[in-house]
Amino acid sequence: MDAKEQAAGEKRVQDILIAPLEALGLARPSTATLAKFEVMKKELRQKLAFMSEDGLTDLREWIEAHPDGKNKDRFPIALKILAKAREKEAPDTGPSPLMLNVFRDELGLRAIRQGWAPELLEFITAGREWPGRWSQTKIRDSADNPVRRLEDIEMRLARGDAISAAEDRFRLQRRAALQRCQDIADQARRKGAA
Repeated sequence: MDAKEQAAGEKRVQDILIAPLEALGLARPSTATLAKFEVMKKELRQKLAFMSEDGLTDLREWIEAHPDGKNKDRFPIALKILAKAREKEAPDTGPSPLMLNVFRDELGLRAIRQGWAPELLEFITAGREWPGRWSQTKIRDSADNPVRRLEDIEMRLARGDAISAAEDRFRLQRRAALQRCQDIADQARRKGAA
């Protein structure tokens, strides 16, 4: 998203989400000072700028139905609003800098070669941190069954054996997950070369 799109998105958040909620009388969260509430609204405008008009309208309706505070007359905190926004409309941001760094590193490249890259990606997506040695061992252990299962299915297919529909679905999903990791590594390599 370039600066022009970001500015248009922030205006959309203000016009469709924040202003109508304030017009209804929703006040700042009781834990926020007026200055903190202004910062919270700025964060919401910036972080929700990717959302469509329909997504913002849907989010506004959810907030109207779920206000916070003892008298149900306050904005929910930004964390709740952002979490609900991600449920309604996920941003298409591409791989994070952490993902790019991990899959540019020997750790990510080894995970791709050995077949446990999807579990590594899941770990860094959930934990948003570089896995230490212990975590790497746990990630490889959790990938052991899916890696073996895919190898077994591929071996049976190479022999000309039939596989079940469930095995075929698993194979396609696993290969797509592995390809996503390879795509991140390729993107990381291109960005590193640029």
